[in-house]
Amino acid sequence: MKAFLKYIGFIVLVTALLATLISISSLRALRNASFYKPSFLANQVSETNFDYIVLGSSVGLTSLNTNRIDSILGTKGLNLSMDDTGMSTHYLMLEHFLKEGKSTRYCILAPGLASLENKKAGFSNNDYRFLMYVQRDYVYDYYKNNPEANNATNVLFLSKWVPFLGVGYYNTELFFPSLNAAIHPEQRNRFDARGNYGYPKKGDSLDGKEEIHTAISFQHPYLDKIETLCKNNNIRLIYYLSPIYKQTLSYEKPNFPLIDHTQFFKEAGNFYDRIHVNSEGREKVSLQFAEEFKKIKKENQLD
Repeated sequence: MKAFLKYIGFIVLVTALLATLISISSLRALRNASFYKPSFLANQVSETNFDYIVLGSSVGLTSLNTNRIDSILGTKGLNLSMDDTGMSTHYLMLEHFLKEGKSTRYCILAPGLASLENKKAGFSNNDYRFLMYVQRDYVYDYYKNNPEANNATNVLFLSKWVPFLGVGYYNTELFFPSLNAAIHPEQRNRFDARGNYGYPKKGDSLDGKEEIHTAISFQHPYLDKIETLCKNNNIRLIYYLSPIYKQTLSYEKPNFPLIDHTQFFKEAGNFYDRIHVNSEGREKVSLQFAEEFKKIKKENQLD
């Protein structure tokens, strides 16, 4: 019986060691590659100083084309938006950007409406994309101190010591991409060299959609943190509301510049789905954003 238990213990130990080695290798491969935005910023973005960055969810990712904006204004921008993320992740991305030794004069914050409607500090579905940096204090603290603790948050912060917890839990999102990252470290996850991504022209049918009205307020614990972080680093914050099909909003004007493009398009042909513009819509809205951004820059007399 003792021999059997020793054998089982040996098997468990070897399995744990192998899992740990594989997980460490997976995270290292992702950290040294550019597949996800956090490591893309560290490995493929050689510039240090930017005129502006875009932080946001999928609406920021697909609405504002920094290449087009820069071609008009002669600026240097970078889109760090990630799909399926909320205000807390935008704060973490800004912190990561600064910790990487980068600087920007403007931060364009472009989250979805859900970020303002959900007043909880929150945890985003794609926060695992920072796991390769869990050894850094600001990432570990973000995972550990999240007020909405659940299985996902627990495995992420515990991965600092037991990496196979996070890699195993997010195996599809981390382990398998790490295999590709080891072979093709320069490959990006559906975004270009400036972090942009655009939806094709044809998407969901919007026939029969009725108009929706939403009252919002610019109050969120992580929005406050973003404001403070911007202020402490001499960054001018601009809030951006992207086009939404048949959506009206009411709100009190915030104490920072706001560009509201919610009702910029009336035609369904500019949308991929209700909350995302398509490639044609992105071109038009990027042109309009450039004009309004130019006015804000002039008013601030920073250039």
